[in-house]
Amino acid sequence: MKTTAIPAATLLGIRFHCVTMVQVYERICEFLRTKIPHQVCLSNAYTVSVCWKDAELRASLDQADLVLADGMSIVWGGRLIGVNIPCRIAGPDLAEYICEQAARAGHRIFFLGSTPENLAQLNREVLRRWPNLQIAGLYSPPMCDKLSAEDNAIVFNILEAAKPDILFVGMSMPKQEKWIASNRTHLKVPVAIGIGAAFDFLSGRVKRAPKAFQMAGMEWLYRLWCEPRRLWKRYFLGNFIFLSHLGVAWLRFTFLKRHTSS
Repeated sequence: MKTTAIPAATLLGIRFHCVTMVQVYERICEFLRTKIPHQVCLSNAYTVSVCWKDAELRASLDQADLVLADGMSIVWGGRLIGVNIPCRIAGPDLAEYICEQAARAGHRIFFLGSTPENLAQLNREVLRRWPNLQIAGLYSPPMCDKLSAEDNAIVFNILEAAKPDILFVGMSMPKQEKWIASNRTHLKVPVAIGIGAAFDFLSGRVKRAPKAFQMAGMEWLYRLWCEPRRLWKRYFLGNFIFLSHLGVAWLRFTFLKRHTSS
């Protein structure tokens, strides 16, 4: 069974799919019906900045079935240079929406990543919010830069026994994107989503920014304030690189616009 083409736009060399939250879930349901492994990526300004020096991450995004704008900087930056990406789809919002819909549809969810303690808390909180959600399993792989062949074999065996429909991978970016891309055929899961820090928010271990910060595109500032030592490089350097390239793209776009209109 083939799926229909998804509209996409390119921002600073990275392809983003132009979809709303509802359309993302509709597409995921199409992926589930095919029973073929698919990858969904969430990308923000930092992801884009890393892609310019990490060819493997860039290739992972290029071959992903869905690449979503996980940041208002992507949406607003696109509009600045004439690229229309309809909305931000944040990882925690997507995870919540999928859990809500999966609880109704009977889709089985597997959570891979984080620590055993956080997964246990996540399991309790998710079932409290969506009692009918079918959790196929939870597993915390070793905390390392790259899983070994033996570690991967354990994960593959666990997933084969659990038979989930949707796999949430919370290993941080870019590890999760690369891991899914390089192992998607071995996972035998219709949909694998690199969901980043969503496990921490879903479990309640980390408090999310107030809605006002989210709506203003300043959730990153709230997170930086909460975890400055861990996140300063990601946000200061990542945002600087992104804005520098965006500025060049804006100047080029403005020049071409004036040139073609004259």
